[in-house]
Amino acid sequence: MAKIYSFTEEEKEIINFLKNIVTVKYGSYKNFKLKKEKYIIQKRIYKTVVLYASLSFNENTVDAYLLKNQDIIYKLAYHCFYPKKAEMLHNKILYLGRLYDFKLKPEIHNTYKIDENNLIIYAGRNFLNKDNLIKFYHQQASYILPARAYMCAEKIKLDVKAVKTGVFKSCWGSCGAGIIKLNERLILSPLTTIDSIIYHELAHILVPNHSKDFYTSLEKIYPAYYKDYLWLTLFMPQEYPPKTAE
Repeated sequence: MAKIYSFTEEEKEIINFLKNIVTVKYGSYKNFKLKKEKYIIQKRIYKTVVLYASLSFNENTVDAYLLKNQDIIYKLAYHCFYPKKAEMLHNKILYLGRLYDFKLKPEIHNTYKIDENNLIIYAGRNFLNKDNLIKFYHQQASYILPARAYMCAEKIKLDVKAVKTGVFKSCWGSCGAGIIKLNERLILSPLTTIDSIIYHELAHILVPNHSKDFYTSLEKIYPAYYKDYLWLTLFMPQEYPPKTAE
């Protein structure tokens, strides 16, 4: 009889996250095998992580294997590409990795309030309007991203001359001459994901390239890098700002 594994609620969340990354294929295999594979959709090449599993393995056994090998999976999934559908958020505002309801309160005029406990954003202007939402994201990013960067730099005792934010098409961040630049779009992602990009750029102060030494340094200063970066791959909307009902 196959062993039955029990999981905590936290472990179940991790397993569900891993299932967004890994495609499980059952067949006449003797054991498990993890592999990165390419496939083509509409003439575009994507990469994904595939787990080959024996037909004799049940879902519970597969879940236990995913959990045990999560760090290997996170590394394999780095720089994989997963197709995304353009989704409308239906009157929701994506902010720091969470979906907030929006409530218009004209009496507070040009100000706004973020209720993190109940996931509601109150504002005197309609933040479901694209221009207003861009201004909100810009204001929050220009405050949160630099503050986060200086905090991370202080933790690992690195000096940063300046932190700048902007909307960049081809990168999430860059670092040169002690100046870190962060993509404003990161304000949509969780703080842990923001930190993963910041530590990536901080690691460039130590190693100014993407060599093996660079990733060794990065893992040393931020061990959760591969896991936390994955939010961008899996969940970051293609459009900025994300579409609402307006």
